[in-house]
Amino acid sequence: MEIQKLNAARGWTWIRQGYQLIMRNPSLSVSLALTGTLAMFIAIRVPVIGPLFAVFLMPTLMAGYMRVCRALEEDEEVELAQMFAGFKKHLPGLFTLGAQVLLGLLIASMVVVFIGGDALGKLLQNFQSASDPEVMANAMWAAGSGVSLSLILGFALVCLLMMAAQYAPMLVFFSHVTPLAALRLSLVGTLRNIIPYTVYSLIIQMIGLVLSMLPYGIGLIALLPLGLTSLYVSYRNIFPFEDEIAAPPAPGAAA
Repeated sequence: MEIQKLNAARGWTWIRQGYQLIMRNPSLSVSLALTGTLAMFIAIRVPVIGPLFAVFLMPTLMAGYMRVCRALEEDEEVELAQMFAGFKKHLPGLFTLGAQVLLGLLIASMVVVFIGGDALGKLLQNFQSASDPEVMANAMWAAGSGVSLSLILGFALVCLLMMAAQYAPMLVFFSHVTPLAALRLSLVGTLRNIIPYTVYSLIIQMIGLVLSMLPYGIGLIALLPLGLTSLYVSYRNIFPFEDEIAAPPAPGAAA
């Protein structure tokens, strides 16, 4: 599979064209994004295993909303059933992908605990019992370099895992790639386009900061579909379908 390397300006293009996709059917774009979020919230509420189940389920729900984005791109009729297309197509691969992401999180956690040791355990206990920011800062300082190293390494591993996971559901669903290969391609595609991706992330954060000032969580309702549709546009730019490599970009999906 050919992976495109794009310039920094594409970071803004992804957001702009993601907005254009939403405007093709604003009501369903927003409502279906909220439907997926509600499903994740319900999964998280399951006692004990809820957060793990939510991570496991995320690639399947992500693939469903990307199917909605595909319908918007192709001017198809958008339906609720498309939101759950991942449960009908490539379900074993998407479930395997969810399990692999869970395993990655488990490995990252084990690395943090192994390097942090008892000092990390004491630090977490202090965080649970303390509410004063100054006390928490002193506890962090007293924990030593081993804890700092473990947290930095854990953060780096999680960032790499998220970069590997962000495009993987689309690669499995649209391009019939195996889950492990999808994780590798997603990581390579993100790192190869780290400059436009950084621009994209900074703009999304600034938009989120502005929207967070709106009352009653309205900003989140607006930001959620924009984040998903712009992610779809970036996927379509970085991993074009085979018949598009030598052809002009699809309207609303590439620039």
